[in-house]
Amino acid sequence: MTIRKKKLLIIGYFLIAIQLAHLSDSARAQSYSQIKLDANRIPWTQLRYGIRNFSVEVNMKVQLESLPADEVEAALIESPQGVPLGPSSPESYKLTVKREVDLIFKRPVETMNQVWFSPQDATAFGRYRLRRGNDDFKKVYRFTKRGVFRHRREPKDKQEILKEPEEWTDVKDTFYAHNLTELGCTNVSDRLLLIYIAAAADIQENDRPLSLCVFGKRKLFHVKLKPSGILPIKVDFIEKKPGKETHRQEKMRGLRIELEVSSLRSDQGIEENFSLLGMHKNIAFHIDPETKLVLQISGENSSGRKGTLKLKEVYFK
Repeated sequence: MTIRKKKLLIIGYFLIAIQLAHLSDSARAQSYSQIKLDANRIPWTQLRYGIRNFSVEVNMKVQLESLPADEVEAALIESPQGVPLGPSSPESYKLTVKREVDLIFKRPVETMNQVWFSPQDATAFGRYRLRRGNDDFKKVYRFTKRGVFRHRREPKDKQEILKEPEEWTDVKDTFYAHNLTELGCTNVSDRLLLIYIAAAADIQENDRPLSLCVFGKRKLFHVKLKPSGILPIKVDFIEKKPGKETHRQEKMRGLRIELEVSSLRSDQGIEENFSLLGMHKNIAFHIDPETKLVLQISGENSSGRKGTLKLKEVYFK
C-alpha cells in the first residue's frame, strides 16, 4: 500500500468516527423526554432535612415559591453572550436550598443556592450560589440559548474572607458554551431542580425513565430519573399545616427514583464529575406518591461513603 493510500485510509477512518459520534448524539437526542410538569401537584412549600453521625452533621432547607415575572427578571443578571432565557408567562418559580455542613474539628460550611425557572418544563433562567466557611465564593449564573454565563467573585486573601461577598475583589467572568441542537437537548435545567422535577413530574412505579439535560457546575449532563420500585420508608418528621402540627413517626410508601447520569460533550472540553447536595454516586430520591413529599435523598460522596438526608419538617400550603 502506498503512503498516499494509507493517508486516505486514515482520513476515511477519521471521518467515519466523526459521523458515528454525531449518530450517537442523534440517538441520544431521541431519548430525551418532552417534560410536562405541574407545580400544582406539589402541596408543600418548604422541606427540612438532616443527617447526623459521629463526624458530621448536615442540615438542609428546601423552599419552593411562585414569583411574578417582573420580579424574576429583576433578579437575573445580564449575559454578554447568547440570547438570555427568562419568563414567558406571568408566573415563574424559585427554588432555594440552604445547606449547612458541620464537620468535627472544622468550621461549619454554609451554602445557599437559588434557581429561577419555568414550572412547566424546569427550564432554568438563572442561579445564585454563595458558600461561606471554606473555599468561599459567590457565583451568579444566567442561562442563555447558547450556553451559561457565570460571574464569579472570591476573596483574594484571608483578610477579604471576613468582608461581605460584594467586597471580594477576585472577580472572573466565564461563558460555558453549548450547542443544544447538536446535543439534542430540548431545554436545559439545573441539577438542584431535580428535586422539583421528581415531585412535579408525577412519575409512577412502572413508568419509563424521564430523561433531560442538566447543567452542573460548568457543563451539561444527560440525567435519567428511573423509577425502581416502591419501598417502605421509616419516617420521623413534623408536618405543619395552617393551624395544625402533626408528628409523623411511622412507615410510609416511598417510590425510589434513581439518577442515572452521563456526561455530555463540552465545547471547551471541560471534564467534571456530577454532584448533587454533596453526593456523587448512586443518588436516589424516595417520593411519597400521594403527597409528593421527598421523604429522603440518598447517595455516596466522592470517597464512597453512603449518606441519607431524611425529612425532618414539612410546611404545607
